[in-house]
Amino acid sequence: MKKLIFIIIALLVTLNCTMAWAECANLSGANSWSRIDTHKIIIYRGSTPLALLQIPYCYIYSTSEIRFIKDYVCNWDKIIIDGEVCDIRKVERLQ
Repeated sequence: MKKLIFIIIALLVTLNCTMAWAECANLSGANSWSRIDTHKIIIYRGSTPLALLQIPYCYIYSTSEIRFIKDYVCNWDKIIIDGEVCDIRKVERLQ
């Protein structure tokens, strides 16, 4: 019985790590972005879309200044929008 519980826990941990890994994107070299709405943007490297980011707790305007704290971002990482540190709620890789 203890073996079965251990196996189930190991599988759950593995699935959780796999799901978290899939929700990340490498944004190194990103040089532009486009606004979908006040809480969603697409990040580009040249004309290639890299990721869709959802940032529900900060407003994004067409004139906003966006800076990344790191190149590889995942859900709940931080981003700086108009000088304010914001949470990236969801990362969807586009490439």
